[in-house]
Amino acid sequence: MYIITSKMDIIAENSPDLQKMVMSVVNQRQNQNSRQTYYTALTQFFNWYSAGDNQGITAEIIREYLLYLENRGKSKSTISTSLSVLRQLFKDLRRLEVIDEKIYNDLLEIKFKRQIGQRHKTWLEQEEVQKLLNNLNSKKMSILRDRALIAIMTGCGLRRFEISDLKITQMKEVQGRWAFADIKGKGERYRTVAIPEYAMKCLEEWLDISKTVGKTDRIFFSIRKNGEIGNTMITPQGIRDIVAKHSQNILDKQILPHDLRRTYAQLSYKAGAPLRQVQLSLGHSSIRTTEIYLGLDQDLTNAPGDYLDIAV
Repeated sequence: MYIITSKMDIIAENSPDLQKMVMSVVNQRQNQNSRQTYYTALTQFFNWYSAGDNQGITAEIIREYLLYLENRGKSKSTISTSLSVLRQLFKDLRRLEVIDEKIYNDLLEIKFKRQIGQRHKTWLEQEEVQKLLNNLNSKKMSILRDRALIAIMTGCGLRRFEISDLKITQMKEVQGRWAFADIKGKGERYRTVAIPEYAMKCLEEWLDISKTVGKTDRIFFSIRKNGEIGNTMITPQGIRDIVAKHSQNILDKQILPHDLRRTYAQLSYKAGAPLRQVQLSLGHSSIRTTEIYLGLDQDLTNAPGDYLDIAV
């Protein structure tokens, strides 16, 4: 793949300059999940760019790429994310004088309409959480791991990149109970989250067996399909696949890790947990973000139309 710069220099894909430029964009992100998203988006763009007869990065090229994504059936959210990632790339291209100020400004003028309205958010009811955990009752090592992982997600509300990075040394007794200490979340914010009794029970079952075979300081690690222990921690993508697989098999619907985080917020708040404590546990800097998680903006149980006393 080649990029033709405004100076008519040719930068090969494997050149240090291009690799440095790509990683510069990726490493500006604060967490592993975001870095993976940026890296994937940039890789997909460069693959598309190299496959065509493109010369230079222009607004027309980017619009053509967005149309390509749309024709491939990509969601509006995915396309918007790709455009956002490319804008970060534009900044580095301008800084390196690969594109001039006029081209940079033209690129920033590119807009992509986001979906209108509020996206339906998914969370589980308490009975569904119970069913999910009850059906993961095998003594198979991978199932014990997956059960503990899902219990921690529904009981502590951690993000998947936070769970991926959890270390055994972060399990500490705080105020007379077990908790995960010094969890590094978004924006370099640290917090401590208590572990509820049911999640701790699932976690202890996993730790009893994992401590004898684990090759990493992480609580959760990879297990190959043949049952052998992997050499690395489990990845955020691996966590996503685990949650999606078990929820589809057991609940007959696909649930994703962030849905379990939202489930934690919903169920704990409905059960009487103070809003401020839910916010602190989730690691939100703004109470407004927590309110969105809880769906406080729109009550579909007691909707406005239900208050109209109309008989038909």
